[in-house]
Amino acid sequence: MIRSIAPDELEWFIASSYDFLGHSDPRAFARRAVRSVHDPGAEAERSFILFSEGDVPLAGAYVRAPEQDGDDQNLYLSNLWFKRDAEDLRTLVGKLLERFEHEAVHCPLYNFSPEKLALVAPALEALGFEKRQAFDLEFDLAELPPLGLPLVLEAWSEERDDLFQETFRRAEGFSPSETFWAWLKRWRGPFHPNLWFLAFETLDQEPVGYACYGLYQDGVDGQYYLTAAGVAAEYRESSEMLRRLLLSSMQELAARSPFGRIQTLITQRDPKLIEILQSLGFEVRGTYPAYVKQPH
Repeated sequence: MIRSIAPDELEWFIASSYDFLGHSDPRAFARRAVRSVHDPGAEAERSFILFSEGDVPLAGAYVRAPEQDGDDQNLYLSNLWFKRDAEDLRTLVGKLLERFEHEAVHCPLYNFSPEKLALVAPALEALGFEKRQAFDLEFDLAELPPLGLPLVLEAWSEERDDLFQETFRRAEGFSPSETFWAWLKRWRGPFHPNLWFLAFETLDQEPVGYACYGLYQDGVDGQYYLTAAGVAAEYRESSEMLRRLLLSSMQELAARSPFGRIQTLITQRDPKLIEILQSLGFEVRGTYPAYVKQPH
């Protein structure tokens, strides 16, 4: 059976998580952590355990579930731990996937050593998760480098949705399902058609790539997020086209929000995009292993 914990169990839950990670003094760390918690009741409601007869805890996970009617339908699971058997963690995560409606699931595994990753990997992979290396990056639009040779951009429209999907297929190597496409449009929030771009050398040619952004906050100091970007396979041998694509689309954002920022989370296997983003001035704010489960 599973349940959320009571507020007075929060310190124990945090200690259990850090004990699993191999922290030298998990109880002392948990005591300090609890003192900084603003709403212990809310945090306890998001902390779940699998337990056996006699309420003996077997495994735990911290849950951030999507709002039922929200655009962002990503489920986040973190602070994973188990006491004796990784199968208990698989059971707990499986039950949480059943309990909370979602379109995609993300398990960021902060502070996990390779040895601890190896312990939880079978449980997550058995449920269809894929291992990725996650990178959190940020960019200040006031620091935008010179544009150089721009590409022609066209914003999304319903009439061009098929062309967007075909361009995505040419860039990523697979055809997005309706479920995946709908999820991508609402990654982290409402879909903003004017922030999804096709890129052309000239409008009478095929698109060379795409760049999709979302919006946290509008205005001169707007906050954006880069959802996805890519160029067609024939341009992948050189990084120049992807650089032009990113710079051209970022120029559009800078025109709207000259003092704005762009955030992005990259979990791709190919490091080229991360290298290009860094060369443009994106700063890596954090990197960590993660297991993800996306719609197909």
